[in-house]
Amino acid sequence: MIGDTIWEFRSPRSKFGVGAFNELKFEIERIGCKKPFLITTKGWIKRGLLDRIREILGFDIPYWDGVEPEPSAESVEEGAKAFSQSDADCILAVGGGSALDTAKIVNLLATYGGTVRDYVAPPYGNGKPVPGPVKPMIAVPTTAGTGSEVTSVAVVTLKAENVKVGISSDYLRPTLALLDPELTLSVPPKITADTGMDALTHAVESYIAKPYWAREKPDDPSKRPVYVGSYPVTEALAEKAIELIGKYLRRAVYWGQTDIEARSGMLLASYLAGLSFGNSGVGLAHAASYPLGGRFKVSHGEAVGILLPAVLEYNAPANYQKAKRVGELLTGTNCPERTPEDCAKWAADEIRKLQKDIKFTPGLEAVGVVEEDLIEMAEETLKQKRLLATNPRPVDVEGVIWVYKRAMRNY
Repeated sequence: MIGDTIWEFRSPRSKFGVGAFNELKFEIERIGCKKPFLITTKGWIKRGLLDRIREILGFDIPYWDGVEPEPSAESVEEGAKAFSQSDADCILAVGGGSALDTAKIVNLLATYGGTVRDYVAPPYGNGKPVPGPVKPMIAVPTTAGTGSEVTSVAVVTLKAENVKVGISSDYLRPTLALLDPELTLSVPPKITADTGMDALTHAVESYIAKPYWAREKPDDPSKRPVYVGSYPVTEALAEKAIELIGKYLRRAVYWGQTDIEARSGMLLASYLAGLSFGNSGVGLAHAASYPLGGRFKVSHGEAVGILLPAVLEYNAPANYQKAKRVGELLTGTNCPERTPEDCAKWAADEIRKLQKDIKFTPGLEAVGVVEEDLIEMAEETLKQKRLLATNPRPVDVEGVIWVYKRAMRNY
């Protein structure tokens, strides 16, 4: 095999800071949009989002507020119809990762037609590639977790199979990421904890991902995948994200209604982790979370976070130095153990300590998973080839079951 010698960093234009949302009119005009279409949740509509937008823009805009907490194919297709029937020429997505992911697929379906399953990879869909560019989209995250404002992937639930799947294409990446920490002040502690663990999982999995040079060089540049593996830029972004989460997540959970510094730190961490994994990829924690989230109605952040400590332990033999570094960045201290194996275990335990401190879901047992579920869930995990392609260690059914068993109770 000839290893790849090339990586490419891709990201949308970004604007970050307290009060950034107030510059919405300038940004809409800047991308040449005459009439934006708002995609958001009913909760944000109730909180007066339309009035705020009218105040900033000086006019009303059409909207659709059917975003679900865990978007289904049906809800996304409904949103696409609403967008198609409007005469809007760009999308303004405001909300958590669910709203941003929904908006990406709405944009795709409204532009090119078809159904969600047309674009989902086999065995669940037809695997049709996204044909080309979609309409301009401004992504405004209101939680610090998914990093969806800068990524090219959108996750959706297929109800018939009870499974979450992703659609990925560079064309789905938003035109602008507009990040304002003030919009995250109202996020409740439970969601702050879940989304914070989502951001940490993105950072850790992208950091320890298989290096880009370990992947076969494509014979055509167009065949290079969206997720290429880790490289120096993604590693630097992930390191900073892990450090910020160690510093600010506890504060954001406990004092997040007023602690704008902690909220800013977490939103920045989520953004940096999104930039990192949006280029390098993720791994086993995400792959193994998909059957879990579909079956047990667990949020995405909750699912990946529960699995993260065990996945770090499983993947540590691929790079003990990086596993140790995760713990050191998270705590701001050097590993107190002597051996690489013990340092990897220490790093995973530091994640478990953080989870206990923020009252995060303590393990798979707590969401209803029993041992009889594990084989079928492990087999479903192995179907997530796009996600497992950048996992640093080979994965088989036995390995996935080991991770699930290890994650039954984290503390």
